[in-house]
Amino acid sequence: MFESRGFAPGGRRPARRLGLGLVLALALAVLMAALPQVSMAEEILVTNVFDGADIMSALRDISAQTGVNIMADATVQGWVTVELRDVPLEKALEMIVVPLGYTFVKVGDYYVVGSADSKNPTFPLLTRTEVVKLKYVKAENAAKLLSDFFAPYVKVGAADNVLVVTGSASMAQRIMADIAKIDRPAPQVWLEALVMEISSDSGKSFGADWRYEGSGGKPDSEVPASGFVDFVSGIWGAKYNVAGGLEHIIASMKALLDSGKAQIHATPSIATLDGEPAEIFLGKDRYFTVTTGSNSDTSTRLESIRTGISLKFTPRVSETGEILVKIEPEVSDAVETADGLPLVNRRKASTSIRVNDGETIVIGGLKLKSEYEAKSKVPLLGDLPILGLFFSSTKKASTETEVVIFITPRIMQ
Repeated sequence: MFESRGFAPGGRRPARRLGLGLVLALALAVLMAALPQVSMAEEILVTNVFDGADIMSALRDISAQTGVNIMADATVQGWVTVELRDVPLEKALEMIVVPLGYTFVKVGDYYVVGSADSKNPTFPLLTRTEVVKLKYVKAENAAKLLSDFFAPYVKVGAADNVLVVTGSASMAQRIMADIAKIDRPAPQVWLEALVMEISSDSGKSFGADWRYEGSGGKPDSEVPASGFVDFVSGIWGAKYNVAGGLEHIIASMKALLDSGKAQIHATPSIATLDGEPAEIFLGKDRYFTVTTGSNSDTSTRLESIRTGISLKFTPRVSETGEILVKIEPEVSDAVETADGLPLVNRRKASTSIRVNDGETIVIGGLKLKSEYEAKSKVPLLGDLPILGLFFSSTKKASTETEVVIFITPRIMQ
C-alpha cells in the first residue's frame, strides 16, 4: 500500500510548510534591505595604465571601460602617469585628477571633473560650504594662523566668531582639521600680588627672617637667610621659593609690619589667559588747577594725573609647566610746585622672569620720594594781614619710601 509523505492529497504542500516558506522569504527581504547598499562606483573596478597620457584621454578611456559618464570642464588639462589595477572608480578618479589640482563630484549617475576655483563656472557644483563655530580662539586670529594657501577658501565672521569654509570636499576637510588644532583652550594663570611699602631707613637695614618655618617646623634650606633682600639703588628682581606662598611671606616680615617700618598697600589678585595681558592699578586720580595765559587774559583748567601703583602682567605657560611672566610695574606720585604746576615722580621697570608654578617673584628698587607742606596757625589771629605771619607757620617735609612687589603666578587647572 503506497503512503504519501510530505504531500497533501491532491499534490499540494502542507499549509504549515507554505507558511514557513513565506516567513523565510520575508526575513530574507528584510535582511537585504538592512544591509548597506554598495554604490555603483565601489562595485566598478578600473584596470588601465597611463604613461604620460593626456588627462582628457585618460578620463575618456575610464568612461568607456566602466560605462559611467565622466564630464570635464574647460579648465581640465595636463598629463598623467599612473597604473591602475582593480581600483574602485572614485579612487581611480582621485589618483588622476587630484595631483593636477582638480576635484570631482558625483551628480546623479555621472561625474563632473573640474577646478574648485571661484572664477570657474562649475565652482558651485564642485564645492561645499562648512560653518565652523570657534569656542576658544577669535575667528580673525585663527584665520591668520591658517596657511596662506587656504586664504581664498576661508571667510571670517567676527561678530559671530565663525569661519566659513568653501571648497572641495577634500579641501574643506583639511581646513577644518587645521582649525580644530588651532581652536583649543588656552591655559589660565592666576596671579597673586603683594604690594608693600617700606621706609627708606628700614629698607637700608632690612632684616626680615626669610627662612620662615612652616607648619612642619623645619626651615627651607633653599631659601637664603636674613639679608636676602638688599635695598640698593636701582630696580632689581629675583625668585623667592617658599612653601605657603604670600601668606608665609607676610608672616616672615611680621616684625617690620608690627613696628610700622613696613606697610602692606594691597594684596590684589587677577586671572588671565596664556599670552593675554592683565593690569592691576592701585591709586587715585589727582586734580590740579593749571592757569595759562598773560595777566590780562588767563584761563584756568583742571588737569587729572593718575598716580599710584600699576602692575601689568603677561604670562606664558610652557609645555613643561613653567611660567614666563613679563612684568611692568610702575609707581608714580605728583606734587604741586611753587608755580602751581604739578611735578610727577615716576618709577617703572620691565622684566621677564621664568618661574615654576607657585614660585614667588620679588621686584624692588621702586623708590618714591614725596614732598608736602604742613601749615598751622592760631585761630583768628593767623588770618590777620601781616600780623598773621607771627601766628602761623609752614613746614615743608619729604618722605622717601621703597615699594617692594611680590608676585606668585599659579596655573589654573
